[in-house]
Amino acid sequence: MPRRVDTVPAERFARAALDGLIALARRYAHPVVGLPTGKTPVGLYGELGQLAAQGQADVRTWRPFAIDEYVGMPNHPCSNRSYFSRHWNPISGAATVAQFDPEAADLEAEATAFARRLAGAGGLDIAVLGIGLNGHLAFNEPGSARNSTARIVTLHSESRASAEACWGDDTPTRGLTLGLAELLAAPSVLLLANGAAKAGIVARALRGPISADCPASFLQEHPDVTVVLDEAAAAG
Repeated sequence: MPRRVDTVPAERFARAALDGLIALARRYAHPVVGLPTGKTPVGLYGELGQLAAQGQADVRTWRPFAIDEYVGMPNHPCSNRSYFSRHWNPISGAATVAQFDPEAADLEAEATAFARRLAGAGGLDIAVLGIGLNGHLAFNEPGSARNSTARIVTLHSESRASAEACWGDDTPTRGLTLGLAELLAAPSVLLLANGAAKAGIVARALRGPISADCPASFLQEHPDVTVVLDEAAAAG
């Protein structure tokens, strides 16, 4: 079970998520932080930007790594690369996010090279994770093994359906991702979920059977997980 679960009203979710991240980052002199994309962490990045601009948060020592990326079209407004340009790069003092190259000629080699780059930084200290409606972490879809490593993956229909709201007809079918091995090797994990649509999968991940059918359920075996939920996501 998670070490700590914080349930907050929706209007306090972003700040609670940020407070959790800052508390974890203080444990490390130069924290290597795995960063997610999507709707869930948008408010966190916004709050962090405000605090950094006011001199109340210092991210200059943070070493950020993307945890996944869609294959193809890195300059598309819905790519993770574009996402970080909008939500991370404006944060005062923030280092550039280390990211996969989704146009690499050899995508498997790119995944391996990215994993080596992360290992060269000492691996993740903090993995900040959202959870997909099918229980995926990063792009580790159902069926991913606990010891899976960075690789190219085929996105499940549920993941493509979620992405379609932004990508439309251009929705990618593949992604590059850190594996569960790299994510769960982080000594500190911060899991974020908000909205009623996540209630069922959050309950399954945190209280259901531990299985590759729900990759997020492997978090139950991690010794230091902080979970931040809004009241809707915690309903289950």
